[in-house]
Amino acid sequence: MFEHYAIMPIPAFDHNLVLPPHTGDPKDPSDLSPYQCTTVDLVQRFASTDERREILKKFLEFRQELQSHGLEVGYQWLDGSFLENIETRESRPPRDLDLLTIFWSYSISFLNQFVTKFPAFMKPEISKRDFKLDHFPIMADESPQATVENTRYWIQLFTHRRDGIWKGMLRVELNTPTEDQAAMDYLNSI
Repeated sequence: MFEHYAIMPIPAFDHNLVLPPHTGDPKDPSDLSPYQCTTVDLVQRFASTDERREILKKFLEFRQELQSHGLEVGYQWLDGSFLENIETRESRPPRDLDLLTIFWSYSISFLNQFVTKFPAFMKPEISKRDFKLDHFPIMADESPQATVENTRYWIQLFTHRRDGIWKGMLRVELNTPTEDQAAMDYLNSI
């Protein structure tokens, strides 16, 4: 029931200038955030300013690094002021994209080598500096308890603004190089 996410259009901002936490019945998983989208959907919806385009390019470069180093099983949750109408609400552009990479099926040996080659994956200060991402990883098959606690923490953090307003987030699958290239091509064409 919860495994399959239908790709639907990214919802419009609600009256709070955020993605809505649900689009209908909050008991129906297909109406709930995180909303499944592709990187093409993402850039077509959010590449409205130079600042946003730069953040999206860095996000796609980050995903390319994941793929080039072999991290391909999982998905990402996207959030933060980037997914809000922050320009209207606070008269400023977004500064970064909040990103959580949820992954599984990798050995500790692989992950040690991966992190050595791509330290931005585990170090938010590097991902922020080099990719304009506030990035955090979750190894979902580490332990059931850790997975539940991490999910609890990030869902609560990502689904609320600092002032308590509920909001939605997006989900993008990993390992979509064709779509990611199409998204980058789109960004470079505008």
